Amino acid sequence: MLIEFRVKNFLSIQDEQVLSMVASKDDTFFDSHTNGDKKLALLKSSVIYGANASGKTNIIKALQTMKTIVISSANKQRGDKLPITPFLLGDEDDKPTKFEIIFIQDNIKYQYGFILNSEKILEEWLLVFGESNRAQKWFERIYKEKEREYDYSFGAKFLGSKQLWAESTRDNALFLSVAIQLNNEQLKPVFDFFNLRLQVKGTKGWDNGGSITIDVYKKNKELVKNFFKIADLDIEDIKIEISDIDENSFPPNLQNLPQELKENIIKKFKSIEFFKNTKIVEDISFTHLSQKKQVKFFNINDESQGTQKFFDIIGVWIDSLKKGNILIFDELNTHLHPLMTKFLVSLFHNENLNKANAQLIFTTHETSILNQDIFRRDQVWFCEKQNKATKLYPLSDFKVRKDKTNLENDYLLGRFGALPYFKEISSSWSDNGH
Repeated sequence: MLIEFRVKNFLSIQDEQVLSMVASKDDTFFDSHTNGDKKLALLKSSVIYGANASGKTNIIKALQTMKTIVISSANKQRGDKLPITPFLLGDEDDKPTKFEIIFIQDNIKYQYGFILNSEKILEEWLLVFGESNRAQKWFERIYKEKEREYDYSFGAKFLGSKQLWAESTRDNALFLSVAIQLNNEQLKPVFDFFNLRLQVKGTKGWDNGGSITIDVYKKNKELVKNFFKIADLDIEDIKIEISDIDENSFPPNLQNLPQELKENIIKKFKSIEFFKNTKIVEDISFTHLSQKKQVKFFNINDESQGTQKFFDIIGVWIDSLKKGNILIFDELNTHLHPLMTKFLVSLFHNENLNKANAQLIFTTHETSILNQDIFRRDQVWFCEKQNKATKLYPLSDFKVRKDKTNLENDYLLGRFGALPYFKEISSSWSDNGH
């Protein structure tokens, strides 16, 4: 589970901002909305509100960028740039970016972070907390500018070919990523947290290249169908046609390649571990019943955008709830009815469905769910620009009566900030000579 995420000097974020999933001492919805651990109670969901351009999406991008660097930096060539854009509206634009995350994986608490610019990793560290909750340093790496080299230090609990891993780590790669590539088993839970547990849906799609709905659908067909019926989408069944990768999978402009070359490409593609069981989706259609109870098939492209989005995400929802993943979603409400958004959030608060303590963190403009019947106060966060930089803060910073369930009006009236400010149209119009 995610405990805390920190980011500094990234896109619209200037000073360090903290997103915490640690529950307050409030016992509201304790059994359903937290992991139920009284020593370290962690929230099962958090929602972020804010005006357009306030930086909500940049919080999501920060998590996604940290994950990308962890997974891919070991494969970078010398001189390749790291995907970092610092805050550019301050007095200095040469300060480094910082990411740090605290999480629990396989019942062990980790604190991992790094500081970097677009050219190199400047610092990297990993702390592991034992049974007494005391921090053990496993490794630390600091770049010394004068000597133009790294100073490494390792803890006694960290084992293996440390010197080899350090010497194999380039300036623009993480020690964690390189050690994993060189078969370090001790760091695998940390890498797996980023690679498997942290699932991010940004504005351009899932960070793993696509939803896993089809794979989950095959394993949980009846459950997916039930969710479609519960959501009242008037769909009786789903039909997915898939095929193995073969020469017919080539796009038209490559069909004229020599047969031997096609076969070699397919053989090489299938030899890659990640793609061994890859299938090509030929068609997705939904079964409807007509007014006369006749079966009708609709192609997915003929369905509403809301239905398409529900199909795109429901597999990931089911997978996350079963495995205890952390699902990060930007603009969850887009193309969805407010009650659909409420339904999807409620699945994470369902004690029978979310036994693995999966977590949902999402941004939205849907204020109808800004309600203490749905969320605890510590689950609600706001984003706003202050002096051109993003500030993230929780609803729990404000005094709100427990019996005041609906907070939508208070938010829209500006009590919590994080609202857009519109100038008077008449003055703006006249200022431009009209």
